[in-house]
Amino acid sequence: MLKTVSVIFNERPKRWGLRGDPYLWDELERYFQEVTYPCTGEEFAEIFKYAFEELTGSSLGDLDKRIYCEKYSHGGMSSGHVCLEFWIEVAIPMLIERLEGLAI
Repeated sequence: MLKTVSVIFNERPKRWGLRGDPYLWDELERYFQEVTYPCTGEEFAEIFKYAFEELTGSSLGDLDKRIYCEKYSHGGMSSGHVCLEFWIEVAIPMLIERLEGLAI
């Protein structure tokens, strides 16, 4: 049985950047069910960038600190907003660390 990279999404972060982040997390978990392990941190980062753009319509390199995605809007002040800083500084490094931990 092949392992998929989605296992690194099983444990959710204790804190999020904005209200849209958990919905993006769930979509990314489903997206990475199609990516098999082994996968290096570099490979993951490249696939992640592509997945992020495909799912949000925005790039991680956007100059804005947040992006708005209608599909993640479910009520609340920051509803539908995704925090780029959270993904770049917290989530991606955490996910790569988890991925590299699978090799142990």
